[in-house]
Amino acid sequence: MSSDPEWEARVSSDLGSSSDSSVARRTGTLTPAGSRLEILEAMVDGAREGLCILNGTSTLLHGNKVAGELLGFDPGKAAGLLAHELGVDRDFDWSIAGEVAAGRVAVSTVQTLRTDRKLLVSGVPIASSDGQLAYIVITIREITGMGHVMSRLRDAVELAENSRSTLAIAAGRQLNLDEIVAQSSALAGVRETALQYAAVDSTVLLLGETGAGKGLFARLIHQASARSGGPFLEVNCGAIPEGLMEAELFGYAKGAFTGADSKGKVGLVELAHKGTLLLNEIGDLPLGLQVKLLRFLEDGEVWAVGAVKAKRPDVRIIASTNRDLQAMIGAGTFRGDLFYRLDVLCLEIPPLREHAEDIPRLVELTLSRLERKVKRRRGITPEALRALAHYPFPGNVRELLNLVERLMVTTTSDTIDVADLPRALLRLAGEATGTHAQGAPTLRKALQKVESQLLMDALVRFKTQALAAKHLGITQSTVARKAKQYGLENQSRAL
Repeated sequence: MSSDPEWEARVSSDLGSSSDSSVARRTGTLTPAGSRLEILEAMVDGAREGLCILNGTSTLLHGNKVAGELLGFDPGKAAGLLAHELGVDRDFDWSIAGEVAAGRVAVSTVQTLRTDRKLLVSGVPIASSDGQLAYIVITIREITGMGHVMSRLRDAVELAENSRSTLAIAAGRQLNLDEIVAQSSALAGVRETALQYAAVDSTVLLLGETGAGKGLFARLIHQASARSGGPFLEVNCGAIPEGLMEAELFGYAKGAFTGADSKGKVGLVELAHKGTLLLNEIGDLPLGLQVKLLRFLEDGEVWAVGAVKAKRPDVRIIASTNRDLQAMIGAGTFRGDLFYRLDVLCLEIPPLREHAEDIPRLVELTLSRLERKVKRRRGITPEALRALAHYPFPGNVRELLNLVERLMVTTTSDTIDVADLPRALLRLAGEATGTHAQGAPTLRKALQKVESQLLMDALVRFKTQALAAKHLGITQSTVARKAKQYGLENQSRAL
């Protein structure tokens, strides 16, 4: 690469006069000035950033290939030209050289070229031995890609903060025990078991369909326990991006990664100290984090991202899911060792269709609560309640509560009747005309009859609830609950 004669003469003079240079001290010999000039040029030309060396009047003495590519000039032909004549077609601003020359201080700025490439430009003054300005070294680094990375990082951090705002961090909210309606024997037994679990500090696994009330029972266990004075935090393992989940659960240390908060961040496990952390939808937890959660459950230690020392928060873990974790173990998507760590105390929440006798009380409480919210008062006819009781509610209690709120708003009269119910609900409930055909069994009752017969046959054939459960493809706790529901407890005991 050619250079300006002024550059070569001046640098050669400077190098030649340095007989005590570092090269001479190391090797005991003097390297010819020309060779050292070649070394210096090789350093400039081999740099990954664009480098331009100007004299005090902003004339280009030497520029490397990267600078030429970024600004659109031929370094071999540009030596000796004024800097402001270069990069004109790309809108490069050389005023930084004037600022460096005027102030004799280093200056940095960010420029965007006409080609949308973003550059970080720095200028540094180099003084001669007599204190005069000898050179201005301009460094040009492309940061277009870095801008994209930082933008994605900011978006990710914002998403994490938004996700955290959706976490049910509700230590101050007290559960009204009336919220758990358990007039049916099926749900009353589950509530009694939950209160027994509250008396100890073991990990609890809540199983049940979406909307069945797993979060409500988790809160019941917390508030009935010795930890009721501490926080109750909830995180949905499927709502936060996988790349941020570890930092949300376990936190990160100061300076753990670029863009991290300079003070670090406390994870939810540590925030739940002396309280309870509900890991909702635990089946959605990534495999990599399952290992770290398992380590915490076994050792009680939390390692924040980038931390050099572990912490030992005192927190009780409750996990919940609507997925079949044992099937996931077989498919390799959930760790068996973590499952057995979580499955110390298991509570299976029945779907609403299995305790439909609780629907009238649930509707009554919901209407009373909404009366204050929407400033309206509504009643409901017995016929409408019967129609609701015959509907299977795939969304369970959550679907029922949402339906009641909709009826509270859309019903024009003071009383909700069968005609106000959605047609799809009436069709599925067998209530298209508002009444059943005389003597015709409902779908729910027919299914219950078949279920009861299958359960009794399995208990008679296999003698024990465990073997019957294995044969039917359900859990033993489900067999025990349904046996109680259908009055088959004595049948299983007799066997």
